[in-house]
Amino acid sequence: MSRRQGLLALAGLGLSACGGGGGSAPPPVEPPPPPPPPLQLAVNGRAVVKLRSSASRWVGLVERARPLEERSRPERELWVSGPQGQGSPRVLTAEAGRSLLDFALHPSGELSLLQASDRALFLQRRSASGDLLHEQAFADPQAASDPFMDDPLQLRDPTALLPHTTRDAARLAPLGEDLALAFRSGRQAVVLHRLGWRAAAGFEPQWRRLVEPGVAIGARFVTSGSFDPFKSLDHQWRLLLDSGPQGQLAVALSLDFTELAAGHGAYFGEPIDPELRTGALLTQYAPDGLRLGSTVLNTQQRSEPHALRWVGTRWALAGRVRSQQTAEGWDAYLALLPAGAAGVAQYRVLQLDAGELIFDVAAQADGRLLVAGVSGYTQNPAGASISEAANPLLAQLDAEGRLLQRLALPAGPRHNQLRSLSPWQGAWLLGGLADGPGTHSADADPSLLRHDGYVREWRAASA
Repeated sequence: MSRRQGLLALAGLGLSACGGGGGSAPPPVEPPPPPPPPLQLAVNGRAVVKLRSSASRWVGLVERARPLEERSRPERELWVSGPQGQGSPRVLTAEAGRSLLDFALHPSGELSLLQASDRALFLQRRSASGDLLHEQAFADPQAASDPFMDDPLQLRDPTALLPHTTRDAARLAPLGEDLALAFRSGRQAVVLHRLGWRAAAGFEPQWRRLVEPGVAIGARFVTSGSFDPFKSLDHQWRLLLDSGPQGQLAVALSLDFTELAAGHGAYFGEPIDPELRTGALLTQYAPDGLRLGSTVLNTQQRSEPHALRWVGTRWALAGRVRSQQTAEGWDAYLALLPAGAAGVAQYRVLQLDAGELIFDVAAQADGRLLVAGVSGYTQNPAGASISEAANPLLAQLDAEGRLLQRLALPAGPRHNQLRSLSPWQGAWLLGGLADGPGTHSADADPSLLRHDGYVREWRAASA
């Protein structure tokens, strides 16, 4: 009988040999072995911020809390489980001088990884167990001449593949064994690539699309504090990317603190209010790169998109919106956008206790939705300071995004977040953090700038 190794092994299946002596009595029937205990992993000092799984393995992106002045260079590592989730996960880190930004899990079980320096992007291909198969620097010669819809003298490093402000402005999505890469360049433009994968040649360009021209983006600053619990201060540079089962792609961007609405309308000639500076803009692409149009989500108040996922036959875009100018005025929102649609989208607000935010969305087999996030926090009505106290959020919604029930989860001390969901062998894996800091927790004591992460198997009571 095998047993869990450390915190993460799965119980094996015990096989009992039946005696074969003579006589007419049948051999005794052994009872079936008990099911393995739910998968549980806890880690000190890091948070699990993204999970993806296949039939036999799970993969997690794990992040260390960084102080405000270092937030533009994330410190992440990749955890690759053993077969059937067994054993302690293998830990993969970025090369010296780089940050690990994202990963994609392919149907074969192989992994694509994205790393960044201050100016450049690097791609890796790894086996299902994490062995390095291929690495290459990513090149985009056209990026240095993409349009910028303002005074180019504003640009700090226009030939770089990442904006001057942050490395954390590029994402991956799997397209079968191929790969989609979206990034914001040093010219503030957003670009989408489809890359083919061949073991003998590596990643090969298939098509390139300019998602958005470069536009002016305003910076946000804090006058005090040591940590940014929701990474709100550089959210206007970051982007969201996901793929559908037939190779559909969508890119979502924040409109807040940017001239994106004006730049988009002028470049693409689409009717969009050039003064719009709240909400999000989502653009869809067919597998061959055909641009299907853009959808505007006008939240009318400050907002942040945090999640973009394909759910069933639609795109789910979620995050948080400041519904009221109060300490409890931030609410989670969810918009469900039909495939191929353009125009203006509507959204639903989720209000449970104090502030809420949705970090991830997933579809269940019956069409109902699960959302993961954080609730019960407060925020300075006139600033960005977020409370130390916050609770994990897991809720079940109907297929149209209406709340059915909040699902109970254990909460640890201080700040809690549920960051990611992934289906796993008839159940779900949950990834997140507990005992995290608020904005001011570590102002006087740097040792309080920490959080503890977890991967937990969860099964709905009705399943």
